[in-house]
Amino acid sequence: MKKIILLMGILLFLASCEEQCVNRETEDSALYFSEASAAPKRMMGAGDAADYNSEQKIIRNAYLEYEVRQLDSSLARINRLLREQGAYIQSENQYQSGNRLYYSLTLRVPAAHFDIFLEKVLKDGNIRRLNEKNINSRDVTEQFIDIEARLGTQRQALQRYRELLEKAETVSDMIAVEENIRRLQAEIESQEQRLQYLSRQVEMSEVRISIYETLSQDYIPDKSNAFGPLLFRALHAGWRGVVAVFFWMIRLWPFWLLLLILLLKIKITPKKNG
Repeated sequence: MKKIILLMGILLFLASCEEQCVNRETEDSALYFSEASAAPKRMMGAGDAADYNSEQKIIRNAYLEYEVRQLDSSLARINRLLREQGAYIQSENQYQSGNRLYYSLTLRVPAAHFDIFLEKVLKDGNIRRLNEKNINSRDVTEQFIDIEARLGTQRQALQRYRELLEKAETVSDMIAVEENIRRLQAEIESQEQRLQYLSRQVEMSEVRISIYETLSQDYIPDKSNAFGPLLFRALHAGWRGVVAVFFWMIRLWPFWLLLLILLLKIKITPKKNG
């Protein structure tokens, strides 16, 4: 009887150990994936955001439109200023509207030289009239901080996923972690490109300039109806008519050949009768 009780106790103990092992394995698996899914959702605190560069980021743009006395002179001056200020031409376009010759420029000017560049452009003594001057500023500091904070969080999550990938024991776990790694890498690249674009906009301001020169309208009399041109056109038209008739007659050479044969036959026939 004692042996039977002892045997039942051993069986109960083994069953209890097996259940605890199964529960332990389930908890470990759940903890594994909860850590993985929680990594990208971890938000940064105020202290973390303060670590980023909080320098104010301003995008500045300008538009100028003015009339000049000599277009070439003003364009040469702008080119000299570009070289002096480390700026460059992004695009340019020339066109004429009515009696005005326009030249449109889109320039990229270092933000540090933005004000001095505009000042020197408008000091051109060749300017006759300033029609328009617009300067816009846009603060993108908050966007910088937000993107940098997102990048910090995503990079931390990416590092955590890579650590979990090394600990993965099953194929399904590896596939799940690798999928999250690919998604995070794509998000990080997108945020980095956005940050680079904003940085270029902040560092190099856009300046659009439209300058024009009013062309002189000299009176040119219409000489098309004068006697000389009319006589020349009449002679030319007559000569073209003669040439056209000549070639038309040449095209009838079979008719002329047949007519010649008939005439010769008529002239020869009476002589034979006599």
